[in-house]
Amino acid sequence: MKHFLNYIILLVLFVNCNGCSSNDDNIENPGKGGYLFAHMKDADYGGFYYSVSEDGINWTTLNSGSKINEYRGHPDFCLGRDGRYYMIGIEAGTGQPLLWETRNLIGWGVEKQIPKSAFDLSALGHSTEQVWYGAPKMYYDKDSDQYIITWHAAKEGLTTNGNEEHDKPYWRSIRTFYILTSDFKTYTEPKRLFNFTGEHEDMPTMDAIIRKIDGKYYSFIKDERWPEDISEGSKAIRMTKADNLTGPYENPGAAITTNWREAQTLVPKPENNGWYLFVEHYPLEYDLYEASSIEGPWTHKEIKSPDARHGSMIWVDGATYQAIVRAYKN
Repeated sequence: MKHFLNYIILLVLFVNCNGCSSNDDNIENPGKGGYLFAHMKDADYGGFYYSVSEDGINWTTLNSGSKINEYRGHPDFCLGRDGRYYMIGIEAGTGQPLLWETRNLIGWGVEKQIPKSAFDLSALGHSTEQVWYGAPKMYYDKDSDQYIITWHAAKEGLTTNGNEEHDKPYWRSIRTFYILTSDFKTYTEPKRLFNFTGEHEDMPTMDAIIRKIDGKYYSFIKDERWPEDISEGSKAIRMTKADNLTGPYENPGAAITTNWREAQTLVPKPENNGWYLFVEHYPLEYDLYEASSIEGPWTHKEIKSPDARHGSMIWVDGATYQAIVRAYKN
């Protein structure tokens, strides 16, 4: 059976963007698709777990709650030009960035190393930390035939030690950077992605995801400002957009979520009639916001969250959904 599953390549997204039920019968309905959520847990930060849901509301964690492989990092699905899925992980011990890939969302493996030098920000006065590399995210842009890798980093010389007052300068200096590649062999020099103006000029940003929707590039970002830095929307998720992949991006809109939210992931609603934005209420659980249009307005929706921290979701078709459930059945 495993041999058969390893050759299933039946993944379909509704769009180019790229809580717990324990009854297994509820997650094997023939012909139906559903959501695949790759995430870590608070008790195993950096581990790799799968949860699934048909409606985005009720969730089942697969593999009896155990991690599915030795991937370590901040999971972020990226559908590549070749139909394979990719994500960036970090090798334990060495801190080496790794490119993971899969054809069927069941068998993941390391494709190659990504040079540490690609994340060198010394010329920009910032420093990429060498443990998690600023939770890198990746998106394949069909129009330019390039992959954009984004991550966040603080200014050189600033550190954290768990003391809030000591740590605030570090978090206030966080900015989002990017590199481009078409082949994972050569990479552009890092550049800063967002250059906002006015009250948002010094806005620290992190966890940026990019999706092209209706001809525009939308980025959902975490506003890392502290409550005393801004009247509303601190530590919350906002949206910005641009005509081009690398910007310039408009000043972000009003906060979509309440405070203390991050690790956002965007998916189409089950009937493809709007959008779901899942956000981590760290370190507790995931929340859901929904909208009929990518421009909003967004409203909060109650869900039965799985035991999950920082992750990424995609919609998969019925055959793929069932294959994943069977491969990691509880």
